[in-house]
Amino acid sequence: MDDAQYLLDAHQIGQCLLKYPVALDSRDFDLLESLFTPDARIEIPAAGVFDPAGYRAASEAGLGRLDATQHFVGQPLLHIEGDRAWARSYLLAQHAVNALAPNGTLRVGAWYDGGLRRIDGKWLISARTGNAVWWEGNPAVLGLEGVPNAFPRHAGHDRPPWL
Repeated sequence: MDDAQYLLDAHQIGQCLLKYPVALDSRDFDLLESLFTPDARIEIPAAGVFDPAGYRAASEAGLGRLDATQHFVGQPLLHIEGDRAWARSYLLAQHAVNALAPNGTLRVGAWYDGGLRRIDGKWLISARTGNAVWWEGNPAVLGLEGVPNAFPRHAGHDRPPWL
């Protein structure tokens, strides 16, 4: 792959991955579902494993219980091979429920690992796994009572296999 094609692919992949938090925070569930391949596998450990339609439904229900969210996602680390790519993006997610004030927020530090495929010239997410690392605030905001502030580390999962 030449440098210009790599930069173009990296930009297009980055735009796809940045649309994900925009879709969540703006509650644009059509946009959210459009970011995935039809056969995508989405795994969010606290929520489950989904196909795109199931993830849309779970996101609508889960986000519907919150008054506000804001997901900050960093620039992805990418590995691109032709029409396939792998990405890791670090994130900080803020969640708020007004009814729980003055303790109505929960912040989560995590990363997303996943695969992407170029289909008809468009990069789409084909696999996405959330890896929560820590949280701060009221776990009741997300119904996470009883979980530790830092999640267990799993040997071999901290470094993407393609590095």
